[in-house]
Amino acid sequence: MADPRHIVRTHDIDWTQVPSRRHPFNPASEMQRVGLGDQTGMRRVLTNLIRLPPGKESFIAHAHAVEEEFIFILEGSGQVTLNGQIHNVGPGDFIGFPTDGVVHGFRNTGEADLLYLTAGERARVEVAEMPSIGKTAVFRPGRITMYGDDAVDELTEEEWGARSRLAQNPEPK
Repeated sequence: MADPRHIVRTHDIDWTQVPSRRHPFNPASEMQRVGLGDQTGMRRVLTNLIRLPPGKESFIAHAHAVEEEFIFILEGSGQVTLNGQIHNVGPGDFIGFPTDGVVHGFRNTGEADLLYLTAGERARVEVAEMPSIGKTAVFRPGRITMYGDDAVDELTEEEWGARSRLAQNPEPK
């Protein structure tokens, strides 16, 4: 009998078939992401299994205004930066990101891939401060508005996704 859609067997993931992506505004970012919650039909909590190669970062350092999120490390070693202070983390460590304005970033400092579970809310609108590039992003269904001191940029979800693709990944069909 096949598993119900409520069960995702993560040991069956073929990581060679999962494309690598990056945060569109962080050239040090590279990760593979499997949307676990989406596979089970979850709509209110975004839940992903993420693999970071050695030396790579997950996203650009940011702080949330609306959505909380967390990281739970399964394998590997890394560093989380919280308001500029670096903390070493490893398997079994849980890092919570409430909406308290703390700017956070995450990097794999080990010699092997770092595997972690992350989840966060899916609010209709999210606001994220990205101080390293001097921008505030407002995420709404279908579009992202980037506010900076010098300009306001509008991106569609498709444009954001195109900026996230790495050169070795083909366009999705």
